[in-house]
Amino acid sequence: MARQTNQNDRSHRMRSWQAHIKAQKKSGLSRAAYCRQHQLSYHAATYWSKRFSKASNPETTLVPVTIKSGFKVGAVPDPRSVLKVLLPNRIVIEVDDGFSPVTLTKLLMTLERR
Repeated sequence: MARQTNQNDRSHRMRSWQAHIKAQKKSGLSRAAYCRQHQLSYHAATYWSKRFSKASNPETTLVPVTIKSGFKVGAVPDPRSVLKVLLPNRIVIEVDDGFSPVTLTKLLMTLERR
């Protein structure tokens, strides 16, 4: 019986934090401001936010990229024709003039779902 009670408490706590995380995002307040306003632990809110974020994100999907036959390994593209896309977690995507817009769109959509 005690085991069931502990499980119910955990489930209730998880649902409560999930509701707070959603409400904080909708409120437009920073996490710190929301926590102060609702007398919540900022560190606990950060923990739960990361936990829910990981749970809702599917596994990373690889997208095939086609390289044109004229590409030479080790060739340095003209820096003026390179587009750099800087993403969080030190991810850098460099796109030259000949890159397929369709492939770039697929790649960015996949990375947004991470």
